[in-house]
Amino acid sequence: MNEAPQYCDAAAQLRHAQVNALDGERFGVVSNDGRRYWLKPAFGCLVRPAVGDKVLVSLDAQGGYILSVLERAIAQPARMHLEGDLHLSLPAGALSIQARDGVSLDAGIALRVCAEQGSVQMQRAHLTVGTLAMSGEHLQNHWVERHDSSVYHREKAVRHEADFADSRRRVEGHEELHSGSLRQRVRDDWSVQADTLGLNAQRSVAIDGDSIKLG
Repeated sequence: MNEAPQYCDAAAQLRHAQVNALDGERFGVVSNDGRRYWLKPAFGCLVRPAVGDKVLVSLDAQGGYILSVLERAIAQPARMHLEGDLHLSLPAGALSIQARDGVSLDAGIALRVCAEQGSVQMQRAHLTVGTLAMSGEHLQNHWVERHDSSVYHREKAVRHEADFADSRRRVEGHEELHSGSLRQRVRDDWSVQADTLGLNAQRSVAIDGDSIKLG
């Protein structure tokens, strides 16, 4: 492609052109009058042009820029290209993003979200993390059904309370309980079944009841 030897003698002019070549960050365009130019997108041209696109260009004696993409030649994903950091500020009002086919976010090395209140509603969700640390003042969970699975599980609390309508616990291996004191209250009946049963006390063992049967 041969560049036009002179862009424009007068002040900046706007023209329609079509992109027909790409060389790094420069785009080859052909204006309506047949002139050919190599231009870079202006800083405010957010949508990156593609070959075949109809664009609006600005030309003056020093050169020119692609200001915006007017029409796509073929249906393809639009790409917004910005150099450096981007700060979006809304002093008043709200920001709403609506996407029919989903939203994909790649935050690189860090993602930070800060809000006074938050709400997330999903039919299905899958979270995979290497290490997760959570902290706060209050946590409430409500599930119709819940399944937990882990290789190693450890809990630590200053005070622990649990209320169950019905509870069953199965330990395949060994289980130990260490406590300063232990008190169990059973309203109806309590039974223990084992191949061997050992009861050892440092001071005394007391068994009290209206009827006691041994053997």
